[in-house]
Amino acid sequence: MRAIIVTVLFVSISVLVNGDLGDICLTPNNERATCKSIYDCNILLSVIRTKDQRQLRFLKQSQCEGYYNGDPLVCCGTDNNFALIATTTQRGRRPRPTTTTTTERQEYRDWDNGGDGGERGNSNSNRGRELLPSINQCGFQEVDRIYGGTETAIGEFPWMAMLQYQNTLTGSKRYACGGSLISARYVLTAGHCVAGEIEQKVGRLIKARLGEHDTRQERDCISDRVCNQPPVDMDVQSFHAHPNYNPDDQQKYNDIALVKLRDPVRFTTYIRPICLPQPGERASVGQKVTVAGWGRTERRTNSPVKLKVQIPIADSDVCRNVFSRAGFRLRRSQICAGGERGKDSCTGDSGGPLMKTRASDSSQWYIEGIVSYGAQCGTEGWPAVYTNVASFLDWIYETVTD
Repeated sequence: MRAIIVTVLFVSISVLVNGDLGDICLTPNNERATCKSIYDCNILLSVIRTKDQRQLRFLKQSQCEGYYNGDPLVCCGTDNNFALIATTTQRGRRPRPTTTTTTERQEYRDWDNGGDGGERGNSNSNRGRELLPSINQCGFQEVDRIYGGTETAIGEFPWMAMLQYQNTLTGSKRYACGGSLISARYVLTAGHCVAGEIEQKVGRLIKARLGEHDTRQERDCISDRVCNQPPVDMDVQSFHAHPNYNPDDQQKYNDIALVKLRDPVRFTTYIRPICLPQPGERASVGQKVTVAGWGRTERRTNSPVKLKVQIPIADSDVCRNVFSRAGFRLRRSQICAGGERGKDSCTGDSGGPLMKTRASDSSQWYIEGIVSYGAQCGTEGWPAVYTNVASFLDWIYETVTD
């Protein structure tokens, strides 16, 4: 059952129903209903055990945005399928109350937490996966993992990219965002790094620099005899923000983009791709994840040397409460991390990676999130917000082409 849920039920953020606990909502059949915990809505809870694809889509489209005591909310009406399809539940009648079992509760959590924005299995998605590195070809680096400190070693996190922009009026160039190499031709970054304010204030994205460590030097050396290779600047052929990303929306939902390089880059010790998360792979609350970069955003530059910092995954309910005071409503497609004084994604770049090593192999890294936004850097009690990469796997697979 868990395998079916993780593989099939991936929530599309674009169809979430607005509403918190007790709010009036409309079901996919336009029935006026109420947002309540999935565990208090037996008619929809029962869908978890079904293999009927239409019912599963109905359940996805019945989700409200909020949570209550950590439980997902759904728009609970009298149907568990679309109106044009004959259902086993008659309109206007509620099912006999049942008791939610521990197994049902865990199965829903598996479904709710797996999401990646669409159903798997179409030809474009499969083709995209074939174009990305295999599990044996990503996420590895030749330097030993270094604990403590803030400066990275030469060759550490070899998938990190610096994005260069050119002002269309003055012709001036500058680096203003980061990204993560996921294949020989694609860099994963934030939507706000390719669309919106950055285009007006900084310029158009033109290049991606790979293999950089210290921007003050062409080559970085440990000693007179041990040096890395010079970084390479790759021309950008095109870039694609998620179709549901709205640069004018302060919530920054769907803040993710793919940058396609004009030519494939040659992998070296200092230029390698990072892995995407596997279905169901995610960090738990309190687990340490890593942010790295040069601290570059559209407004500031922090360091000439690539830095790193470890921060904990924050509790999503606590984070939602914190950001709701500032008018933000977080979704499942966003991750909170940090919130420790003086340690935050100011170390990283806008669009840069939130990274973690695999539970099965501590030498292999995958990208957990993408730096999106936050409060003032390193503010205690205010985690930063990251785009949850696992929520967009299907879009990535469908967008990647030759």
